[in-house]
Amino acid sequence: MRVLILTWEYPPKRLGEISDHVYTLSQELVKRGHEVEVLAEDDLKPGFEDMAGVKVHRVANPVKTHPMGNILTFVMTASVRMEQEAADIIYDDRRIENKIDLIHTHEWLTVPTAISLKHAFSLQFVLTLHSLEGHRCGDAFGPLSIAIKEIEEMGVQESARVIVNTEWMKRETIRYYGKKYGRKISVVQPTKKGWVSKIVSVYEKGVRAN
Repeated sequence: MRVLILTWEYPPKRLGEISDHVYTLSQELVKRGHEVEVLAEDDLKPGFEDMAGVKVHRVANPVKTHPMGNILTFVMTASVRMEQEAADIIYDDRRIENKIDLIHTHEWLTVPTAISLKHAFSLQFVLTLHSLEGHRCGDAFGPLSIAIKEIEEMGVQESARVIVNTEWMKRETIRYYGKKYGRKISVVQPTKKGWVSKIVSVYEKGVRAN
């Protein structure tokens, strides 16, 4: 399988746990014979790198200054550059008849890019939610948190499958976004044996959603 992974952080950029999680996942997928392209936002190290078989594309946000450090405007402008790079990757692969089978996107920050690619190229995507906006804001929803929550919900709605790491997170995702999405949510604990194989199984279900 050929997978395009979208992430807001990838080594050496580390803002939290996602960077190392995606790095480990991408390396383990390659070891199992899958082909992996990673697309990450990184203002300090844009460019291409082959990391032990994982093709890593890092892009910088074209807009460097955002009023009051607004994460939402930062994400929207960075998404433009990520979409451009992802389109180049997909077109180049199709030109040599080596098509991307699926997109795996992590957190709400890459959801706008994933949705655009889904509709432009008829590519399904799997969404991993490492956290929920309701938890991050303590359910004290202001204008910014409401907007982020709506993007998160769009990701749950548009994705072929959703991955969370605990049964509690599954219940919370259903609580925030509705029982109708329960069947598409899979629990995969990255500390448990066989977790990569379980993610591949989710990928296969996502591909079949086409």
